[in-house]
Amino acid sequence: MKGFFARHGIPQCVVSDNGPQYDCGEFKEFAKYYGFKHVTSSPLYPQANGQAEKGVQIVKRLLKKAKDGKTDPHLALLSYRAAPLECGASPAELLMCRKLRTTLPQLQPGRDNNNWINNKKRLKIRQKMAYDRATKSLEPLCEKDTVRIEGPNCWDRKV
Repeated sequence: MKGFFARHGIPQCVVSDNGPQYDCGEFKEFAKYYGFKHVTSSPLYPQANGQAEKGVQIVKRLLKKAKDGKTDPHLALLSYRAAPLECGASPAELLMCRKLRTTLPQLQPGRDNNNWINNKKRLKIRQKMAYDRATKSLEPLCEKDTVRIEGPNCWDRKV
């Protein structure tokens, strides 16, 4: 991480799973020394880490295709990092605020930063609507209602 921070700067926040390498005193001191906030995803809510898991899945598939096709895996990674996301910007553009030159010709000149912001807002609204479709409003609780409380690994009946 130190090398990444030296190349790209120290982030304000690092989001990780609850892996042992992040859940130790040494990493907490590292975060304090470098001045960033460390946030962990919930172990009981796998959707919270879904974006990272999907990214790993994509890169594994990309590297396998590069190996099977006998092409340079570095060029495959470069192409992936330069490809635009749903927000309209590529991962490289979001990180470095510039386009990467690849072996593919570029048709579009530079993009306006306002478009990225608007696309990101629109994407967040779409994601919220999709998430809210699977939720429902709960009825208010009254005294003496029977409720269920989720424990770490089981359900307990409480009154």
